[in-house]
Amino acid sequence: MKRVMRLGLGVGVSALCLAGTMCVTAPTYANPATHITLRDGQITPAAFTAKRGSLVEIEVVNRGTKRHNLVIPDFYIFTQNLNPGEDVTASFRPDKTGTFRYYSDVNGQPEPGMQGTLTVTP
Repeated sequence: MKRVMRLGLGVGVSALCLAGTMCVTAPTYANPATHITLRDGQITPAAFTAKRGSLVEIEVVNRGTKRHNLVIPDFYIFTQNLNPGEDVTASFRPDKTGTFRYYSDVNGQPEPGMQGTLTVTP
């Protein structure tokens, strides 16, 4: 079952116009989609990088045997709890630079071994 969660609005658009009569537009993504895999006691990748102001799309899948989620509190990303085999897509535009923690939590506490860092560059 695929669930999609869109956080934040707006996608950059580039246009290709031919002789001023026909334009083809496509969304622009400065950051490729990031795939995060949740396993019991492990989150992969343990780190990834994004550019400030660019759309960040994260595809999260739970490959563990327990329920897990993804939390990036500095950017208000809180996915629903995913049962084993479920996935979700979250997207946002980081509005600040630095290194920020992400994790899966239980009752508001990060799960052991299920933490990583997102580095946002200018």
